[in-house]
Amino acid sequence: MTTTLNALITYYQHYGDKIGLDISLEDFFTGVRTNPTWKAYADAVRAIDRDTNPDGYKAAKDKGEFVILSGRCKDRSEKGLVEPSGVMGIDFDKLNDDLERVREQLMADKYTMAAGKSVGGRGLFALVRVDAGRWGDSFDGLRDYYAKTYGLVAAFDKGCRNINRLRFVTHDPDLYVAASEPPLFREYPTAKARREAAKPIGTFIHTGRDIDHLLEQVEGRALDITGSYEDWIKLGWSLIAQYGEEARDYFDRFSRFHPDYDERETERKFDYLMRVNPHTVTISYLYARCKAMGLDVMTEQTRDIVSLAALRKKLKVSREGTVDELIRMEKVDPAEAQAIVKQVYDAKEEIQTDETLFDQLEIFLRKEFPMRRNAISRYIEDQDGRSLVDDDFNGIWVDAYKRVSDKITDKMVNKLIHSPFTPTYNPIQDFFEQHKHRRPTGMIKALADTIDSYTGLEGSSFFPDYAEFIIRKWMLGIISAVFDEHSPLILVLTGPKNTGKTEWFRRLLPAELNRYFAETTWPVSKDTEMIMCENLITFNDEWKGPTVKDPETLKGLASIDRFTIREPYGKAFVKRRRLAVMCGTSNPTQIIADPDNNRKIVAIHVRSIDYEAYNAIDKVDLLMEAYHAYQAGERHHLSKEDVARIAEEIQGFEVHSMERQLLEAYVEKPTGKGGQDVVFMSALKIMLYLENKANNRKLSEAMIGRELSALGYEKKRKRAADGLREYGYDVVLRV
Repeated sequence: MTTTLNALITYYQHYGDKIGLDISLEDFFTGVRTNPTWKAYADAVRAIDRDTNPDGYKAAKDKGEFVILSGRCKDRSEKGLVEPSGVMGIDFDKLNDDLERVREQLMADKYTMAAGKSVGGRGLFALVRVDAGRWGDSFDGLRDYYAKTYGLVAAFDKGCRNINRLRFVTHDPDLYVAASEPPLFREYPTAKARREAAKPIGTFIHTGRDIDHLLEQVEGRALDITGSYEDWIKLGWSLIAQYGEEARDYFDRFSRFHPDYDERETERKFDYLMRVNPHTVTISYLYARCKAMGLDVMTEQTRDIVSLAALRKKLKVSREGTVDELIRMEKVDPAEAQAIVKQVYDAKEEIQTDETLFDQLEIFLRKEFPMRRNAISRYIEDQDGRSLVDDDFNGIWVDAYKRVSDKITDKMVNKLIHSPFTPTYNPIQDFFEQHKHRRPTGMIKALADTIDSYTGLEGSSFFPDYAEFIIRKWMLGIISAVFDEHSPLILVLTGPKNTGKTEWFRRLLPAELNRYFAETTWPVSKDTEMIMCENLITFNDEWKGPTVKDPETLKGLASIDRFTIREPYGKAFVKRRRLAVMCGTSNPTQIIADPDNNRKIVAIHVRSIDYEAYNAIDKVDLLMEAYHAYQAGERHHLSKEDVARIAEEIQGFEVHSMERQLLEAYVEKPTGKGGQDVVFMSALKIMLYLENKANNRKLSEAMIGRELSALGYEKKRKRAADGLREYGYDVVLRV
């Protein structure tokens, strides 16, 4: 090994010297073994406990002589190297009880030219032959080599990479020098390894909850995440950076699934890593490694908190404001909120949360533009209940484009808003849920008592609680429409003008629900169908419009359960459940155009209304009484007995057709007792007979047949004089 031993290095007697002396490597080795000055210096340094007296240790160490092992130098600058020695020095610090074991490993290594004890006495140095032209590659390669081969951490601080690094002299009478020249070290990192090493690991947010989340995944899958020796070492340092001595158990649990796991070796390695911790690896390394292996590095709870904090940071909200929002709105523990916000705001790069652009947009909309879909109107509403239109959505997109990302499109915003992301609420059902603790009684009776009416008591009728009975059924229909099935009952108040019938209906709903009261004449149109789906009560004041004049049309509207309509923002027709119950007022009493087939209209004749008593009724309590009655099983349906009693006892609301009036005037049913001139006539012949009586006023054959049936006439089939069969009725004609 004549060539390398004779290579020149630079020796400095004092720390302040700028120009050094040339000595050979062989001279340096001799000095390490036998130089009495170097021995005295090393003994003085080793006598000071660096852990308890770091300043004294450094002061003693700085008094020593030193060398530059990389070669002969004209000065101490990085460019001062004149003639390379082809040797690089490597330090292994804080070996303590492992020092002799590691010395043996280094002495047996094929690349070791020399190895001895460092000046502090607790570590070793090794000299290796390298290509001075690839100094940086040799530095990186040796670091990886010792980690992979022996699990050793070379003391590679930033200064160690410098080719002009100063090395204090030391003393070791047992200095090892190879008997023959070792090979040149050429195990350089690959291009791929360089690229991987150059990649930033990113910034990750840490909470105790998340590291437990990682361990659950590692242990649940028996996954080895230790990788190479270097990876294992960095894994330990990352845990130590966060937990110090308390990281011992975490290190053991993460190491447990390596094929060669040994508990004692793992314990010993942790002690070693605690001693040689360079304080350059953070807990982010653990998260980055776990993420690279496909593990979920955040719990959903942490991800939500981090995402919100990151967005607030982007929107330039203060730290204090973000912490306050997390505590107040998201109910995050104050200490956790402060810790996470600090990590997010201190990060110099974007936090990795695996969010998509849609995820960021969701958070932005949820916090900056809270909205929800009204299940009744189907409109998207802001937090003040205002329905949003295209201009609003365009404004939201512009804001998101400017403040979140210029990659956000208007289509993304609209698709997200009109998706299940926007929560749906039912304001009417929410009303009942909010007030269900209220259990009033007697409110419906009190409402009925505000009406002064003779309905149910006129003539020979006796239905004294008719108003209460009908109003209760109608109000139960309101509740049924909200929670189950629509009600076909149409409540109508009739009576003179200025009795307050209209206001009796208009003020029936409490303020919270008044927006779901609609006035209409129920024209046959898509608008009417929409009104029936979007309102709780539809009201026809003064019984106007053609619909109420046509009993078939009115019955059809009252009965229909679903409408096919186009919803707000919709592109296609959908089926919507009908919600609204129907009601109205009329000055004329005669409002039932088909009294014999009426099952829908329930009327009350009003003489006057006690509005002082009406206004004293709490309208919330009024609805809640009906709600609890419905929940207890009471329903709005009229039984056959109810219908029969109403038909028998309640009169005066009928509107009879001209055909009905003529039939009652000029035709009667045979008594069957004899003595009557009974004739068999078809509906057509009866119509012609009545038209003659009515001065040739045109009548309806179909209406004649309907009214005959309503009056109880039996339709029969008989053979006529010409032998043909015809349908008709046995009647007695009045002259």
